[in-house]
Amino acid sequence: MTNSVSLFALVAPVGQLTGNGQLRETISERRNRKGNDIAFWYLPPDLVVKFGIADSSQEVVISDEITAVNWLKLRFGGEVKNINLEIEKLRQFAMELPPKPFIKDISVHN
Repeated sequence: MTNSVSLFALVAPVGQLTGNGQLRETISERRNRKGNDIAFWYLPPDLVVKFGIADSSQEVVISDEITAVNWLKLRFGGEVKNINLEIEKLRQFAMELPPKPFIKDISVHN
């Protein structure tokens, strides 16, 4: 018997959610304010596949709060899905923050 619960997932192409670093800051702030037990996770492509949510071209944010997921959708885009997952498995595998943003060198070299 599994302890799956109904959660909300924001699914988007890799880089759409994490490209500018704002999602990393958002998750870090939420955990600092509400503790590490908050139901709010980022899944990179390998975990998206491991949890059977989408293929490896996608990244996902998961929460039990639809308002949080809808706010992220407005901010970053993507598609909201209802999913059933085990909270303990998310806590075991998905506690890492999203990657740091890629900083592009836009300086002019002579």
